[in-house]
Amino acid sequence: MRPVDASSRGDEGGAVDALVALLREGTRRERAQAFFYRILAGEAEVAGDAPTAERLNDLLADEQHHVSRLTARLLEMGERPTDERDAPDVPELASWEPVARVREEDEVRWYEGATQKVRDEETLAMLREILASERHHRDDLSGKWMPAGHADPPEEET
Repeated sequence: MRPVDASSRGDEGGAVDALVALLREGTRRERAQAFFYRILAGEAEVAGDAPTAERLNDLLADEQHHVSRLTARLLEMGERPTDERDAPDVPELASWEPVARVREEDEVRWYEGATQKVRDEETLAMLREILASERHHRDDLSGKWMPAGHADPPEEET
């Protein structure tokens, strides 16, 4: 992937700054999601609930993959990622699903908005892949939806 540079794209510097801010916000959000699932997966393992632990670990793996993709894009742009993340409220294991579904719906809305703001094709393709994954998370509360490498972006839902 090539770096996004305001001078090479004919953009104002503000467009690149806005893209960097958006990617940093996405990274912060994904770190919070990963933390959320990491805590719950640990609780499921301690409780001996292997099926739930596996589901949560799969979700965690996808969220960590999202962090990696967003961070890599920032690095490609010559930017330094930050370590910002929110410490989300984590429910009791027995009531994790409704809370997770609301969180995932919020992620879907955020990525839908983000894809409307981005004009850089490489970043847009990546955001669309993450959005598709987040839609699966919201609908199924299961993970392993992210491809290992770059894939053609999924079609947008209408």
